[in-house]
Amino acid sequence: MAGLFAYTYNWQPVQDRWHALLVGAWIDVWVTLISFALACILGIAIALLRISGLRLFRWPAFVYVQLIRGVPLLVFLYWVYFGVAIVLGVNFTAPQAAIIALTVTGSAYTAEIFRAGIGGVDAGQSEAATALGFSRRASFRHVVFPQALRIAVPPLGNILIGLLKGATLISVIGVADMIFVAQQINLDYFTPFEPFTAVAVLLIVIVAAFSLALSLVERFLRLP
Repeated sequence: MAGLFAYTYNWQPVQDRWHALLVGAWIDVWVTLISFALACILGIAIALLRISGLRLFRWPAFVYVQLIRGVPLLVFLYWVYFGVAIVLGVNFTAPQAAIIALTVTGSAYTAEIFRAGIGGVDAGQSEAATALGFSRRASFRHVVFPQALRIAVPPLGNILIGLLKGATLISVIGVADMIFVAQQINLDYFTPFEPFTAVAVLLIVIVAAFSLALSLVERFLRLP
């Protein structure tokens, strides 16, 4: 406790680089949003394969989900940015590698969420749509999926916030996000508390904004 009060706070470096921190935060936000959108698209495709009646599709999708969920995001970031470049000769930029890693990692979780959401829709809904003359595809698109989406939105919100927190790791491959800027401030002025406190405040604000947006989406999708 004595050490806490003995510490001399120096917020000037944070104030001087506040614009750089905001730009870094914006990088984290747009990388997260792009990754989340792609993870949802890929997750829907994998979920459909998981519930397919064909083992040829079902088992590879199952293996994909289990493998991806078992690899930490940090390892996957290094693997995409450095490993793929060495093995396949494909050189991704740091932001591209970050988006790929976050997308693939997130897709394993969104796939399970969408699979559970589709499974949570009463089978009678699809049967009723078929009885009304809907094709199987039309039944899924207009009847099953909208209801599954209502079920999936709350847990998808957790994935979005999880990806945002995961995006704070992308500084390890050279992306100039807010963690990267905070580390630079710390290295230049030896003030670890102030810049990372600023990062924590920015994250809390961003998460609050995401939560508000998700609550509005839930309200919009809610049945009248």
